[in-house]
Amino acid sequence: MNPAARTQTRKDITMHETITVHHEGMVSTVMLTNPPFNLLDVQIMDDLLAAHREADAYLQTRVIVTRSGLEGMFCNGLNPLLVLESDLKGRLAFFDAVGRMVYGLYSLRKPHIAVLNGPAMAGGAVLAITADFRYMDQERGAFCFAESKVGVPVPEGLVAVIAEVCSPAMLREVVLLGKNLKPELAFAAGLVDGLANAHNLDEMVNTQVARLARLSPGVLAETKAALRAETLAKTARLAETSGEGFAQFLGDAYLGEGLKAYLEGRQPLYTK
Repeated sequence: MNPAARTQTRKDITMHETITVHHEGMVSTVMLTNPPFNLLDVQIMDDLLAAHREADAYLQTRVIVTRSGLEGMFCNGLNPLLVLESDLKGRLAFFDAVGRMVYGLYSLRKPHIAVLNGPAMAGGAVLAITADFRYMDQERGAFCFAESKVGVPVPEGLVAVIAEVCSPAMLREVVLLGKNLKPELAFAAGLVDGLANAHNLDEMVNTQVARLARLSPGVLAETKAALRAETLAKTARLAETSGEGFAQFLGDAYLGEGLKAYLEGRQPLYTK
């Protein structure tokens, strides 16, 4: 089968249908479409990783672009109902998958762009932050690492990834307090590289794609690896031991209370 200019669905990779990988010219586009909020579960995170690795390995590809197939929504994070209904082993599996995804996407060799056509919240923010460049809809976008709000710490490897781009003055607000950033503040904090309205967002993305595609793929890959080397070592530990240190936070006193409060629309009442 000739792989050139083909579209691969998630079924081709892992027998699912919410993720597509489309190769066209020098660009591979990974699209997540899981209505209504693009919520993540263990299988979807593993499949997202497989899809991006497929794009990274595709010979003609110079740039990888991650998009949402939903209007006005990038990704609202982990599926809270599934996490809440899981036992401790199941909850650990979620965070193990997050660790694999962070390390796997952060270690991609080719330039990677995330198109944030709407909110990137919690796990959605994690997915977005692994890209080299992020462009956001200035009217519908939002950015939030909400982990502390739902009762789990942000691990060192993820903090290091965020700190690579986030301004030092905003890092505590972003990581420690889980501040919900509107587009202008996300841009000012360095978490987003450009803002545009819905009609011009693709033009902004395409301009950056063209800039990257003109450069030597080999030089880009080596330079990207050099830029990320120190932080990548920390994300590797996430992939190996993401569950360690989390178990104590996955019960009802922490994560359970945080997710229940989120689903009930109230403030959590933490006792520890």
